[in-house]
Amino acid sequence: MSNRSNTRSPVSDGDTGTIDEAATGTGQAPAAPSLARQLADALAPNATGSRFNIAQDTFQEAYASLLDAVPRDDRPALLAQMRRDLDIVAERELILASGNDAQPGHVSTRQFMRGLEEQERQQRQKDVASHSLLSGPELRARLEVTPQALSAALKARRLFALRGASGEYVYPAFFADPRHDRHTLEKVSKILGDLPGAAKWDFFTVPRLSLGGKSPLEALAKGKLDAVMAAARAYADE
Repeated sequence: MSNRSNTRSPVSDGDTGTIDEAATGTGQAPAAPSLARQLADALAPNATGSRFNIAQDTFQEAYASLLDAVPRDDRPALLAQMRRDLDIVAERELILASGNDAQPGHVSTRQFMRGLEEQERQQRQKDVASHSLLSGPELRARLEVTPQALSAALKARRLFALRGASGEYVYPAFFADPRHDRHTLEKVSKILGDLPGAAKWDFFTVPRLSLGGKSPLEALAKGKLDAVMAAARAYADE
């Protein structure tokens, strides 16, 4: 997911600016294995090559169908959401592999897509209501910057925006939170490069195995900058 086309980014109410294409060049750092990898390792003794190939083909076809169902510009955000949901599925399957009983239900592709869209909409509403996400004027007021300064930060990928529940652009409030070092947050945001705003938001706020089950924001609060930067590089290259 590291090679992306130009995306549109808001600079003020009703205004948009093109995000630059250049990405930050950084070295690779080892990251903890994903839940999917742990699941594959756990089931490896019982797996066969032919069965895996069949499952892989079916899985790729399902992915292609899901991506075809949404506009091209929305596909990176969908892939980020799917990656997070696959970790949930992998975690459930790891529990099953360890001997616990569960009966996962079957959902159709259409149900899955509708569920993702509704989940995303509801979560954005909650984030805006809790002031975790701010409008452009609100963020500028807190940062005491001009629309031009905000535009420059977006183009440099030091800040990012994402779509709100009603389609408007909203911005993470943590950039203006005095409990966080803004310079550090901007450095991590630049490492994430061309990822869409929704994917960057998920990175900062969702707990990660490589960070000991803490979100990058929580890890940064504990002073774990190097670990967060390594996780950001791995996330951007997935």
